[in-house]
Amino acid sequence: MIKMNKLKTIVLLFILLLPAAVTAQESSGVEYAVSGNNITVSVTLSIDESQISLIREGLQKEFVFYIDIFRRWSLWPDEFVKGRKISRVIHANSVKGEYKVISSDETSVLEKRFMSFQSMLKWALLVKDVKIDMSGLEEEGQYFIRVTIESIKQKPPQVIGYVLFFVDDNDFKIKKDTEISVKGR
Repeated sequence: MIKMNKLKTIVLLFILLLPAAVTAQESSGVEYAVSGNNITVSVTLSIDESQISLIREGLQKEFVFYIDIFRRWSLWPDEFVKGRKISRVIHANSVKGEYKVISSDETSVLEKRFMSFQSMLKWALLVKDVKIDMSGLEEEGQYFIRVTIESIKQKPPQVIGYVLFFVDDNDFKIKKDTEISVKGR
């Protein structure tokens, strides 16, 4: 009896700690334009049908977009210079026909309501025209843009979180660097 309980506990921990297969989530597009002292970046996230169906069934989902400028060094690790963080929390209730996204960044919070699930999903997965001031890039050097997208898991109760502190908080994490470097002034 005791061996069976230990076996169940081990199997349960193994299932909880097993990383999810993440092959269908990707950043399908990173576009940027440099104009004057500003750089404007747009990012599109593509998710698979299983994620879409979970959202449609009412699972609250949070996506965090990090748009960062790094300086490339030859012998040292790349240096973070500036960045923006945009969080999108999706709430969908197909029964009531209520669809909303709460978008937040360092300065503002925007709650946007939608008439259809598709329009909500399209807006939530597209971060468009994020401006980053490049006035701090006065030093000569090679710079690049790194876009990181995370899907945050729903938080377990605090007591379980304290016990399973080593479990990853993300469903997936995508990192994409631009091919073309931005030259310093």
